[in-house]
Amino acid sequence: MRFSRLLPLAVIGVVLTACVHQGVQAPANGGHDLITAAELEAAGANTLYDAVVKLRPNFLKPRTTTAYGRPATSPLMLYVDGERMESIDDLRHLLPPGVQEVRFYEPQIANLRFARYNNAAGAIAVVMKQSTGTDQ
Repeated sequence: MRFSRLLPLAVIGVVLTACVHQGVQAPANGGHDLITAAELEAAGANTLYDAVVKLRPNFLKPRTTTAYGRPATSPLMLYVDGERMESIDDLRHLLPPGVQEVRFYEPQIANLRFARYNNAAGAIAVVMKQSTGTDQ
């Protein structure tokens, strides 16, 4: 009877030891809501818009809830280094090598993060790489 209680613990110990021995690796990409600089580099896209289309096309789909089949009226918002841009089309003017990360925020989180604006369709936030030059 005592042996039957110890057996599951022994199995768990062996499994955990095997996991630690093999090591745990981070995901190859940034996850469903993040595009990393490494992914952007590997994508080989000419513009940031093209890279987003290739890597996470779902970022460009507004999350606005529609009633009675009406089209969404709230635009998807774009922020670059915290500043609101005119439209998602501004992604076409950004080059992937200059971007640190691209993150998608669901509407509820976007409204908390960027409270000054209506983010009912969600938001894409771009963080640019910082200049390493000495001019300031």
